[in-house]
Amino acid sequence: MRIFNRWLMTLAAVVGSLANIKITLADAPAFVWKNDEAAKHAVLFLGDQPVVKYVYPYDTSTKERAFETYKPFHHVYGPGTSNEITQGTNGKQFPHHRGMYVGWNKTGFEGQTLDFWHCTKGAHQKHMKFVELKGDKEQGRMVAEIHWNDGEGKPVIIETRSLLARREPTTNGWQLDWSSKLASQRGEIMLDGDRQHAGFQFRAAPEVATNSAARYLRPAKFEQKPEAIQVGDAGTPPPHIDLSWFAMTFPIGEQHFTVEYFDNPNLPKPALFSERPYGRFGTFFRTTLATNKPLELKYRVVVSTGASPTVDAIQKRYDQFVKEVAKP
Repeated sequence: MRIFNRWLMTLAAVVGSLANIKITLADAPAFVWKNDEAAKHAVLFLGDQPVVKYVYPYDTSTKERAFETYKPFHHVYGPGTSNEITQGTNGKQFPHHRGMYVGWNKTGFEGQTLDFWHCTKGAHQKHMKFVELKGDKEQGRMVAEIHWNDGEGKPVIIETRSLLARREPTTNGWQLDWSSKLASQRGEIMLDGDRQHAGFQFRAAPEVATNSAARYLRPAKFEQKPEAIQVGDAGTPPPHIDLSWFAMTFPIGEQHFTVEYFDNPNLPKPALFSERPYGRFGTFFRTTLATNKPLELKYRVVVSTGASPTVDAIQKRYDQFVKEVAKP
């Protein structure tokens, strides 16, 4: 009888534990978007923790406001903090670099070329509407329609930009899946430029530039020096291309962050990789945007706080990303 009673007590304890697990899962924080229409930004929270902020005003009332609002971008928050780890419009060094963003400085069509990186001569990227803004306990997702307009306000490219944010289980940080579908509105379009002023890029907070504090990790077969590899575009092929992934590590205050950038093997090649000690990095490629065939860009960014991950750990995460983008 004593053995039976002990068995019943053990069973009750197990059942109680399972019940507690269910309660814990039910009480887990959810991803929630809070969109401020007046300020023109939408912040994704995980519980009380901000994850990303989509910044989308467009205001030409003054020259200064036009400069500050000529393209939408995403701020990123450090996991475990409420601090933005990206540069916004407040940057003193290369203020056209803002958070996570995409553009080509040489966008050619109809015998002309527009700059959708620095957004000169009236060219701009304008948020038109949200297609989706949702969150639950697993993820937060936004989809926005953005028009890349010429100086007369006529669209050259319509971009459908998506961001899917999840917890990254191996780093206790963020997994950010970025997608931009670019559809031509003006016939065949040449997407061209250089690795410093085109493609999908990430820019760290101004403090990183002040201290030239950005350091880099790369796949095992590439050079492992921590300093930024700064190269030009000359050569056939040009140097520092097709790395598959790279990661930038940097301190802000007393904390240390790592941002892993996963290139997509299905996109046009060569992918020219760009690194800078002031905290801007990303990839660029040249291609032609066909009239009736949109181009879809897909990248993954993993953000973590604390000690830098190992090359092997990043490689495993990248290999998983490749498996996912290979699925039909």
